[in-house]
Amino acid sequence: MRRFSANMFRAIICPALVLGAASNDVQAASEPLKLVPTSKWHLDYADERCRLAREFGDGTSKVTLFLDKYGPGESFRMVIAGDAVKTDVPQAEITVRFGPAEMPQPLFFLNGSLAGTSALVFGGDIRIAGPTASEEAAIRAKRRGDPWIDLAPIAPDRYAAIRYMELGKPLRRPVQLETGSLKSGFAALDKCVDDLVASWGVDIEKHKTLSRKATPTDNPGKWVVSSDYPIKMLQAGQPALVDFRMSIGADGKPSGCKIQATTRPKEFDDAVCQSLMRRASFLPALDAAGQPIASWWRSRVRFQLPG
Repeated sequence: MRRFSANMFRAIICPALVLGAASNDVQAASEPLKLVPTSKWHLDYADERCRLAREFGDGTSKVTLFLDKYGPGESFRMVIAGDAVKTDVPQAEITVRFGPAEMPQPLFFLNGSLAGTSALVFGGDIRIAGPTASEEAAIRAKRRGDPWIDLAPIAPDRYAAIRYMELGKPLRRPVQLETGSLKSGFAALDKCVDDLVASWGVDIEKHKTLSRKATPTDNPGKWVVSSDYPIKMLQAGQPALVDFRMSIGADGKPSGCKIQATTRPKEFDDAVCQSLMRRASFLPALDAAGQPIASWWRSRVRFQLPG
Protein backbone atom coordinates (compact mmCIF):
# COMPACT_ATOMS: atom_id res chain seq x y z
CA MET A 1 0.00 0.00 0.00
CA ARG A 2 1.21 3.46 -0.80
CA ARG A 3 0.35 6.26 1.60
CA PHE A 4 -0.46 9.81 0.55
CA SER A 5 -1.02 12.76 2.87
CA ALA A 6 -0.98 16.52 2.45
CA ASN A 7 2.33 18.31 2.95
CA MET A 8 2.55 21.20 5.37
CA PHE A 9 4.05 23.54 2.80
CA ARG A 10 3.99 23.60 -0.96
CA ALA A 11 7.14 22.22 -2.54
CA ILE A 12 9.02 24.78 -4.61
CA ILE A 13 10.62 22.90 -7.47
CA CYS A 14 13.92 24.37 -8.64
CA PRO A 15 14.90 23.50 -12.21
CA ALA A 16 18.41 22.24 -12.94
CA LEU A 17 20.80 24.60 -14.70
CA VAL A 18 21.85 23.23 -18.09
CA LEU A 19 25.18 24.45 -19.45
CA GLY A 20 26.40 24.29 -23.00
CA ALA A 21 29.00 21.63 -23.85
CA ALA A 22 30.85 20.21 -26.80
CA SER A 23 29.01 17.45 -28.69
CA ASN A 24 31.38 14.67 -27.52
CA ASP A 25 30.84 15.77 -23.88
CA VAL A 26 27.05 15.65 -24.37
CA GLN A 27 27.30 12.13 -25.80
CA ALA A 28 29.49 10.97 -22.90
CA ALA A 29 27.14 12.52 -20.36
CA SER A 30 24.13 10.75 -21.90
CA GLU A 31 25.70 7.32 -21.30
CA PRO A 32 24.89 6.02 -17.80
CA LEU A 33 27.69 5.67 -15.28
CA LYS A 34 27.39 1.96 -14.52
CA LEU A 35 28.43 1.01 -11.00
CA VAL A 36 28.87 -2.63 -9.96
CA PRO A 37 28.44 -3.82 -6.36
CA THR A 38 31.51 -3.53 -4.13
CA SER A 39 29.85 -5.04 -1.04
CA LYS A 40 27.24 -7.60 -0.15
CA TRP A 41 23.73 -6.59 0.86
CA HIS A 42 23.61 -5.71 4.57
CA LEU A 43 20.40 -6.02 6.58
CA ASP A 44 20.16 -3.78 9.63
CA TYR A 45 17.53 -4.30 12.35
CA ALA A 46 16.66 -1.09 14.23
CA ASP A 47 14.03 -0.22 16.84
CA GLU A 48 11.68 1.41 14.34
CA ARG A 49 12.83 0.35 10.88
CA CYS A 50 14.52 -2.33 8.77
CA ARG A 51 17.30 -1.31 6.37
CA LEU A 52 18.86 -3.00 3.36
CA ALA A 53 22.12 -1.36 2.25
CA ARG A 54 24.80 -1.95 -0.38
CA GLU A 55 27.80 -0.12 -1.82
CA PHE A 56 28.47 0.34 -5.54
CA GLY A 57 31.55 1.63 -7.37
CA ASP A 58 34.69 2.93 -5.71
CA GLY A 59 36.80 6.04 -5.33
CA THR A 60 35.00 9.21 -6.40
CA SER A 61 32.27 7.05 -7.97
CA LYS A 62 31.40 5.22 -4.76
CA VAL A 63 27.65 5.22 -4.01
CA THR A 64 25.76 3.70 -1.08
CA LEU A 65 22.13 2.65 -1.50
CA PHE A 66 19.82 2.50 1.53
CA LEU A 67 16.36 0.89 1.27
CA ASP A 68 14.27 1.30 4.43
CA LYS A 69 10.96 -0.18 5.54
CA TYR A 70 9.06 1.15 8.55
CA GLY A 71 6.10 -1.22 8.39
CA PRO A 72 4.38 -3.92 6.31
CA GLY A 73 3.68 -3.47 2.61
CA GLU A 74 5.50 -3.08 -0.69
CA SER A 75 6.52 0.54 -0.24
CA PHE A 76 9.91 1.60 1.05
CA ARG A 77 11.99 4.74 1.57
CA MET A 78 15.29 5.37 -0.16
CA VAL A 79 18.49 7.34 0.32
CA ILE A 80 21.40 7.30 -2.14
CA ALA A 81 24.70 8.81 -0.99
CA GLY A 82 27.85 9.55 -3.00
CA ASP A 83 29.50 12.14 -5.20
CA ALA A 84 28.21 10.36 -8.32
CA VAL A 85 24.68 11.54 -7.45
CA LYS A 86 25.73 15.06 -6.45
CA THR A 87 23.48 17.80 -7.81
CA ASP A 88 23.08 21.52 -7.18
CA VAL A 89 19.30 21.21 -7.35
CA PRO A 90 18.00 21.58 -3.76
CA GLN A 91 14.79 19.63 -4.40
CA ALA A 92 13.04 18.26 -7.46
CA GLU A 93 11.73 15.13 -9.12
CA ILE A 94 14.23 12.63 -10.47
CA THR A 95 13.54 9.87 -12.98
CA VAL A 96 14.09 6.43 -11.42
CA ARG A 97 13.79 3.09 -13.20
CA PHE A 98 14.06 -0.44 -11.83
CA GLY A 99 15.10 -2.04 -15.08
CA PRO A 100 14.88 -3.54 -17.51
CA ALA A 101 11.16 -4.37 -17.27
CA GLU A 102 9.70 -1.64 -15.06
CA MET A 103 8.78 1.77 -16.41
CA PRO A 104 10.58 4.98 -15.32
CA GLN A 105 8.83 6.90 -12.56
CA PRO A 106 9.32 10.46 -11.26
CA LEU A 107 10.22 10.53 -7.56
CA PHE A 108 10.62 13.59 -5.35
CA PHE A 109 13.92 14.09 -3.52
CA LEU A 110 15.62 16.57 -1.22
CA ASN A 111 19.31 17.31 -1.69
CA GLY A 112 21.06 16.44 1.58
CA SER A 113 24.20 14.93 3.01
CA LEU A 114 25.16 11.78 4.87
CA ALA A 115 28.42 11.55 6.83
CA GLY A 116 29.75 14.49 4.83
CA THR A 117 28.79 12.99 1.47
CA SER A 118 26.16 14.29 -0.97
CA ALA A 119 22.89 12.37 -0.72
CA LEU A 120 19.51 12.19 -2.41
CA VAL A 121 16.87 11.82 0.31
CA PHE A 122 13.66 10.61 -1.32
CA GLY A 123 10.59 12.24 0.14
CA GLY A 124 7.86 9.64 -0.11
CA ASP A 125 6.89 5.99 -0.26
CA ILE A 126 8.40 4.15 -3.23
CA ARG A 127 7.59 0.89 -4.99
CA ILE A 128 9.63 -0.77 -7.72
CA ALA A 129 6.68 -0.05 -10.05
CA GLY A 130 4.82 3.23 -10.24
CA PRO A 131 1.00 3.45 -10.26
CA THR A 132 -0.86 2.44 -13.40
CA ALA A 133 -2.88 5.05 -15.30
CA SER A 134 -6.10 3.94 -13.59
CA GLU A 135 -4.42 4.01 -10.17
CA GLU A 136 -3.09 7.50 -10.84
CA ALA A 137 -6.64 8.61 -11.71
CA ALA A 138 -7.91 7.14 -8.43
CA ILE A 139 -5.14 8.90 -6.52
CA ARG A 140 -6.02 12.26 -8.06
CA ALA A 141 -9.73 11.72 -7.41
CA LYS A 142 -9.16 10.82 -3.75
CA ARG A 143 -6.40 13.26 -2.90
CA ARG A 144 -8.83 15.59 -1.13
CA GLY A 145 -10.60 12.81 0.71
CA ASP A 146 -9.53 9.36 1.89
CA PRO A 147 -5.69 9.40 1.74
CA TRP A 148 -5.41 5.60 1.48
CA ILE A 149 -5.05 4.15 -2.01
CA ASP A 150 -4.81 0.41 -2.62
CA LEU A 151 -2.38 -0.38 -5.44
CA ALA A 152 -2.26 -3.71 -7.24
CA PRO A 153 0.23 -6.15 -5.63
CA ILE A 154 3.60 -6.63 -7.31
CA ALA A 155 4.31 -10.28 -8.15
CA PRO A 156 7.57 -11.79 -6.77
CA ASP A 157 8.85 -12.52 -10.28
CA ARG A 158 8.99 -8.77 -10.96
CA TYR A 159 11.42 -8.32 -8.05
CA ALA A 160 13.42 -11.26 -9.42
CA ALA A 161 13.55 -9.67 -12.90
CA ILE A 162 15.24 -6.48 -11.71
CA ARG A 163 18.85 -6.12 -12.84
CA TYR A 164 19.60 -2.47 -12.15
CA MET A 165 18.28 0.83 -10.86
CA GLU A 166 18.89 3.86 -13.06
CA LEU A 167 18.74 7.51 -11.96
CA GLY A 168 18.22 10.16 -14.63
CA LYS A 169 17.57 13.90 -14.72
CA PRO A 170 18.39 16.23 -13.02
CA LEU A 171 21.73 14.39 -12.63
CA ARG A 172 24.20 15.70 -15.21
CA ARG A 173 25.01 12.09 -16.05
CA PRO A 174 22.65 9.13 -15.47
CA VAL A 175 23.79 6.62 -12.84
CA GLN A 176 23.02 2.92 -13.09
CA LEU A 177 23.42 0.74 -10.00
CA GLU A 178 23.83 -2.91 -11.00
CA THR A 179 21.68 -4.29 -8.18
CA GLY A 180 20.84 -7.67 -9.65
CA SER A 181 17.65 -9.43 -8.50
CA LEU A 182 15.92 -7.79 -5.54
CA LYS A 183 13.70 -10.78 -4.70
CA SER A 184 15.75 -12.25 -1.87
CA GLY A 185 16.71 -8.82 -0.51
CA PHE A 186 13.10 -7.69 -0.17
CA ALA A 187 12.09 -11.06 1.26
CA ALA A 188 14.69 -10.50 4.00
CA LEU A 189 13.34 -6.97 4.57
CA ASP A 190 9.81 -8.33 4.94
CA LYS A 191 10.95 -10.92 7.48
CA CYS A 192 12.62 -8.13 9.45
CA VAL A 193 9.40 -6.09 9.31
CA ASP A 194 7.38 -9.02 10.71
CA ASP A 195 9.69 -9.06 13.72
CA LEU A 196 9.46 -5.27 13.97
CA VAL A 197 5.64 -5.26 14.04
CA ALA A 198 5.65 -7.98 16.71
CA SER A 199 7.48 -5.52 18.99
CA TRP A 200 4.62 -3.01 18.66
CA GLY A 201 2.28 -5.10 20.82
CA VAL A 202 -0.35 -5.82 18.16
CA ASP A 203 -1.91 -9.07 16.97
CA ILE A 204 0.07 -9.86 13.81
CA GLU A 205 -2.15 -12.71 12.63
CA LYS A 206 -5.34 -10.64 12.90
CA HIS A 207 -3.66 -7.83 10.98
CA LYS A 208 -3.21 -10.13 8.00
CA THR A 209 -7.00 -10.27 7.51
CA LEU A 210 -8.21 -6.84 8.62
CA SER A 211 -11.57 -5.71 7.32
CA ARG A 212 -10.51 -2.11 7.99
CA LYS A 213 -7.21 -0.46 8.84
CA ALA A 214 -7.00 2.29 11.44
CA THR A 215 -8.44 5.20 9.43
CA PRO A 216 -8.20 8.97 10.01
CA THR A 217 -11.56 10.61 10.68
CA ASP A 218 -10.44 13.83 9.01
CA ASN A 219 -7.65 15.20 6.80
CA PRO A 220 -4.23 14.29 8.31
CA GLY A 221 -2.79 17.34 6.56
CA LYS A 222 -4.51 19.46 9.23
CA TRP A 223 -2.86 17.67 12.16
CA VAL A 224 0.51 19.40 11.80
CA VAL A 225 0.19 23.01 10.67
CA SER A 226 2.52 25.90 9.88
CA SER A 227 2.30 27.32 13.40
CA ASP A 228 3.83 24.05 14.69
CA TYR A 229 7.11 24.82 12.91
CA PRO A 230 9.75 25.04 15.70
CA ILE A 231 10.56 28.74 15.99
CA LYS A 232 14.35 28.31 16.18
CA MET A 233 14.31 26.03 13.13
CA LEU A 234 12.05 28.47 11.29
CA GLN A 235 14.44 31.34 11.98
CA ALA A 236 17.35 29.22 10.76
CA GLY A 237 15.47 28.23 7.58
CA GLN A 238 15.88 24.59 8.53
CA PRO A 239 13.74 22.01 6.62
CA ALA A 240 13.11 18.46 7.84
CA LEU A 241 11.54 15.09 7.04
CA VAL A 242 10.05 13.22 9.99
CA ASP A 243 8.64 9.67 9.78
CA PHE A 244 6.32 8.70 12.62
CA ARG A 245 4.16 5.84 13.89
CA MET A 246 1.09 6.29 16.05
CA SER A 247 -0.31 3.52 18.25
CA ILE A 248 -4.10 3.40 17.91
CA GLY A 249 -6.24 1.73 20.57
CA ALA A 250 -9.30 -0.44 19.98
CA ASP A 251 -11.33 2.68 20.81
CA GLY A 252 -9.69 4.59 17.94
CA LYS A 253 -7.81 6.94 20.25
CA PRO A 254 -4.05 7.52 19.77
CA SER A 255 -2.16 5.99 22.68
CA GLY A 256 1.38 6.88 21.66
CA CYS A 257 3.64 8.44 19.04
CA LYS A 258 7.06 7.18 17.95
CA ILE A 259 9.56 8.86 15.62
CA GLN A 260 10.78 6.23 13.16
CA ALA A 261 13.24 8.39 11.24
CA THR A 262 14.19 12.05 11.13
CA THR A 263 16.64 14.18 9.18
CA ARG A 264 16.94 17.09 11.58
CA PRO A 265 17.11 18.20 15.27
CA LYS A 266 14.88 16.89 18.04
CA GLU A 267 12.78 20.07 18.00
CA PHE A 268 11.05 18.74 14.87
CA ASP A 269 10.39 15.33 16.44
CA ASP A 270 8.80 16.92 19.50
CA ALA A 271 6.68 19.25 17.36
CA VAL A 272 5.33 16.35 15.29
CA CYS A 273 4.33 14.05 18.15
CA GLN A 274 2.88 16.85 20.29
CA SER A 275 0.73 18.07 17.39
CA LEU A 276 -0.42 14.58 16.41
CA MET A 277 -1.38 13.54 19.94
CA ARG A 278 -3.38 16.76 20.26
CA ARG A 279 -5.23 16.69 16.92
CA ALA A 280 -5.23 13.18 15.36
CA SER A 281 -8.38 11.05 15.50
CA PHE A 282 -9.18 7.66 14.00
CA LEU A 283 -11.72 4.98 13.35
CA PRO A 284 -10.21 1.85 14.93
CA ALA A 285 -8.89 -1.08 12.91
CA LEU A 286 -11.35 -3.97 12.56
CA ASP A 287 -10.42 -7.65 12.42
CA ALA A 288 -11.96 -10.10 9.94
CA ALA A 289 -15.02 -10.45 12.17
CA GLY A 290 -15.50 -6.68 12.34
CA GLN A 291 -14.28 -6.36 15.94
CA PRO A 292 -12.10 -3.33 16.88
CA ILE A 293 -8.46 -4.13 17.67
CA ALA A 294 -5.35 -2.16 18.62
CA SER A 295 -3.31 -1.13 15.60
CA TRP A 296 -1.07 1.63 14.23
CA TRP A 297 -0.90 4.40 11.62
CA ARG A 298 2.24 5.63 9.88
CA SER A 299 3.11 8.63 7.75
CA ARG A 300 5.64 11.42 7.24
CA VAL A 301 5.70 15.17 7.84
CA ARG A 302 7.80 17.46 5.67
CA PHE A 303 8.76 20.80 7.21
CA GLN A 304 9.65 23.12 4.37
CA LEU A 305 9.83 26.84 3.81
CA PRO A 306 8.45 28.26 0.55
CA GLY A 307 10.95 29.91 -1.78
